[in-house]
Amino acid sequence: MAGAGYLFGAISPVFKDALGYNQRQVAALAVAKNLGGYVGAVAGTLSATLPPWAMLLAGAAQNLVGYGWLWLIVTNRAPALPLSMVSFS
Repeated sequence: MAGAGYLFGAISPVFKDALGYNQRQVAALAVAKNLGGYVGAVAGTLSATLPPWAMLLAGAAQNLVGYGWLWLIVTNRAPALPLSMVSFS
């Protein structure tokens, strides 16, 4: 709903500069991001068990943690994580 998934093309150059990733690593990160969006196991489970307001709150929290942590890394307020950990967030 927030459109955060569409930001990757705009922020991938920042990953390359701030984290020292090469194009292959950025492409692997893009695949992990897309896979997470397509599989949707967490969202499917939540939608079957929670009311809509709680599901939206959980999605907002996931975006805040995932993109918030990446923002902290890029602004040098948190240590850089290995590519596997960034792919998971």
